[in-house]
Amino acid sequence: MNLLFVCTAGEQRSPTAAGIYNEMGYQTRFAGTHGIGEQALTRKDLEWADKIIVMEDMHRDFISRNFPRQHARADLTVLGIPDIYLRNDPELISEIEAKMPEMI
Repeated sequence: MNLLFVCTAGEQRSPTAAGIYNEMGYQTRFAGTHGIGEQALTRKDLEWADKIIVMEDMHRDFISRNFPRQHARADLTVLGIPDIYLRNDPELISEIEAKMPEMI
């Protein structure tokens, strides 16, 4: 299963989640709705994903507005994790692990 994790910049929350699930054997990518360069969310990322997991409602809304065709076909879930963590923060990892099992 291809899992795409999306946050705002693609620097903290989504790479943390992608790393966790990559180690579990999933194919993962991460991106940011306002990421720069390789971290910027693209249509190709969305088309690649079997499941899109976003951190906040605003990320879902961004995808809906900017990629309506991909959003319509996507299996998209909002985790509800605020932008208060640094990459690989133990509390962030715990929150992701607590919310993700029911999502996949």
